[in-house]
Amino acid sequence: MKNNTFWRNATWVLLAANVFFWLWSHEDLRVLGLGPKVVQEPQREQDQVDVELLTLKPKASAP
Repeated sequence: MKNNTFWRNATWVLLAANVFFWLWSHEDLRVLGLGPKVVQEPQREQDQVDVELLTLKPKASAP
């Protein structure tokens, strides 16, 4: 009987941990001050090349 209680409690703990992780990873716990670290790199976005503005030219032939 004790063995069944252990597995039942272990199942509830693992279920609670999974729900907590899911909420944390989807940033639903931000209101409580919890959540993954936000990684922002604005300089990388500014340095990106706009592909639509590129012009391809044929390679110059050698003399």
